[in-house]
Amino acid sequence: MIKKHLSLVVFFTIVAAQNTLLIGYFRFCTKGYEIVNVQGTSMFPTLRNGQKAIINYNIPEANLTNMIIVFGDARICHRCTKDEGQWLTFKGDNAPIFEHVTRDELKAIFIKVTQDPFLDSLMLGLQ
Repeated sequence: MIKKHLSLVVFFTIVAAQNTLLIGYFRFCTKGYEIVNVQGTSMFPTLRNGQKAIINYNIPEANLTNMIIVFGDARICHRCTKDEGQWLTFKGDNAPIFEHVTRDELKAIFIKVTQDPFLDSLMLGLQ
């Protein structure tokens, strides 16, 4: 009888854990997050080629100065150096050129570099 109860507890614990993982990942995706691979060296040393990063497609209306933003069709990731409302100025931490874009060209904001994409996506999804 004890074995039967123990096996039921284990079964429901596994089911609950799987549901938590699915709910966390679902919320991660529906909240606008995505895990991407960093490509290039324009943001070195902040971002390194090949690292995994988390971005969010929900761009705040607040001032974006000093935030790392993804913009353009090529999904360029640079730091916003000046936010003038509709116009923003960007520069890579390791790039000499300033770029000017409109808010319409923004795609996402950088959240963090991740060492464990699965765990980070679960934690962000469950927040």
